[in-house]
Amino acid sequence: MKIRHLVHSCLLVEIAGRRLLVDPGGFSADAVRGLDAELLSGLDAVLITHQHPDHLDRALLEEVLDRAEGAEVIAEPETAALLAEPASDAAAVPARRLLALAAGDVHELPAAPGEQAVRLEAVGGRHAIIHPDIPRVGNSGLVLSAGDGPRLGITGDSLEPVPQFRGIEVLAFAVVAPWSKIGETIDFLRAVGPVLALPVHEAIASDVGRPIFLRQSTSLAPEGTEVRDWPADGVIEVGAD
Repeated sequence: MKIRHLVHSCLLVEIAGRRLLVDPGGFSADAVRGLDAELLSGLDAVLITHQHPDHLDRALLEEVLDRAEGAEVIAEPETAALLAEPASDAAAVPARRLLALAAGDVHELPAAPGEQAVRLEAVGGRHAIIHPDIPRVGNSGLVLSAGDGPRLGITGDSLEPVPQFRGIEVLAFAVVAPWSKIGETIDFLRAVGPVLALPVHEAIASDVGRPIFLRQSTSLAPEGTEVRDWPADGVIEVGAD
């Protein structure tokens, strides 16, 4: 499994011969547009955890789908309903390319030649509380896996330690967010206990402030959990021979 960080919560995941783009939001637009044309055109699916613009930029998604003609969009149900309708800056996603995946649902991408099917499991269901006066939207975290290979958990905007995340091999977690404090992040990591924890959702932090959140997450993570920052090229490979 190869995971490429494309700013904030956007990830390009290559697993079992499939290529998946996760949460192409506004902060990630330049990074996504800067990908090699072959990487984008070869996408199998775009996965969207929830509707907030830092995770979903409608205009960017339309550009991606224009270049990746074979890609489907798999989204949290409230988000899928929005995508089914045109927006001011983007057309509706055609029904044939759109799948709603609610918490508790499982979807399999057909196996690539010589590979195993990729399993997508949606978990959680609701966005973290920002403030009681702000209505909560749907949020489907994801667990991606293929056969007995490493599982990748993606939280979206939630720190709910759902059973499917516990003891997972790789977890992309929100290291900083307007709806969380560092103590909640630490408690989440301790409850989940991933083998490898990768920080995302940090575009809202300054360059000088980001290391504070990363340092605390690293030093206070549970025993057996490695919190690893992204290398200069933004690519981490796990499960390689």
